[in-house]
Amino acid sequence: MSWTVDQLLSFLDRKNIPADAYSFYKDKDEAFCIEKVGDEWLVYYSERGAKNELGWAKSEGQALNLLKLFLLEAHKEI
Repeated sequence: MSWTVDQLLSFLDRKNIPADAYSFYKDKDEAFCIEKVGDEWLVYYSERGAKNELGWAKSEGQALNLLKLFLLEAHKEI
């Protein structure tokens, strides 16, 4: 499934993942982010100004799906 931002926001809200845990299109400290770089999309975790690369995607939808997977893993219930 290729996600849109609105679909992902709704999904994350249903999963009770806090909005400060992620960012779309801009860097945000201590958060999972996606950003367009050239013709591809970078998914990363931002920590103290450093972008810790997690993966690359060919489309925004793929990047949003990757972001979703990392957020679910980081916020899974024990």
